Amino acid sequence: MNLATLPDCRADAAPHAAAVADEHTDLTNIGFLDAVRRATTSLRAAGVAPGAVVAVMLPNTADLVVSLFAAWRAGAAVTLIDPALPAGDAGDRMARAGAGVLIAARELACVYPVRCVVSADRLTGAVLDTSEPARACDDTPALLVHTEGTADHSKIVTLDHLNLNALCRLAIEIFALADTDHSLSILPLFRIDGIALGILSPLLSGGRATVAEPAGPAVFLDRIERTHATYISAAPSVYTQLSDLPADTQPNTSSVRVAVCGTVQTGLELQGAFEHRYGIPIIHDHGLTEFPARPRSFRPSAPMGQASWAQSSRPR
Repeated sequence: MNLATLPDCRADAAPHAAAVADEHTDLTNIGFLDAVRRATTSLRAAGVAPGAVVAVMLPNTADLVVSLFAAWRAGAAVTLIDPALPAGDAGDRMARAGAGVLIAARELACVYPVRCVVSADRLTGAVLDTSEPARACDDTPALLVHTEGTADHSKIVTLDHLNLNALCRLAIEIFALADTDHSLSILPLFRIDGIALGILSPLLSGGRATVAEPAGPAVFLDRIERTHATYISAAPSVYTQLSDLPADTQPNTSSVRVAVCGTVQTGLELQGAFEHRYGIPIIHDHGLTEFPARPRSFRPSAPMGQASWAQSSRPR
């Protein structure tokens, strides 16, 4: 699947079906496509062209998902930046990734090493893009992912479109995702598991995705009840908090068939306690979201905004 055309395919197949939501936004497939096309116009106006790198520094919102698909539609790769990072570290990551344009929550006073900042509230205010979506080759870079570590010691690993499609197809197979599935994820979307499992896999399978910022257990349970999510994605600490709630807290979680645990392993005791209480098995994503097939190193040897990639067996 050409990820750049996924919004178009979904809108053609079921224009009024639900696609992407957050706490304040609920986009149907046609609304999602509309937002992506408008955002693409904004990115093209900012100088984004095939081969460019767009930095996205947004919280867990529908705007982040729209930004991702708009960049791919324009033929660019995306580097996702944790919005909680200090300005210096964030800027360093943008520079090392070769990002020329930044999408952020607002016009930023900080001077980042990009030529243009597009605020989220202006992103979808443009006219509809009328150009055909970019046709990505298998080895066209899709995501530039920053590994854990300080700005000086983190590395950038590139996932091309083949890698990312393979990862999502594997997730769809493992979790038996279908068009009836609804993902509710509070995993950080600047991480590969948050993007692949929380967003891309359900959308590719014909389902829908709701994203939210991390919150307390009561708020998370309320979200489950309101969204009728069929699977949830969260860190181990969230499942611990849910398991430790008072016995008289009895939410309706009957819609959820599986809980995906990101970042690190949970212990068998927590898995057993959570499944006993809620009737929901916890499945780890560890290994699934290790970079599959052909991870490559990234070398920012070109001028800013013009990325270069090198094939290798492991990150440099």
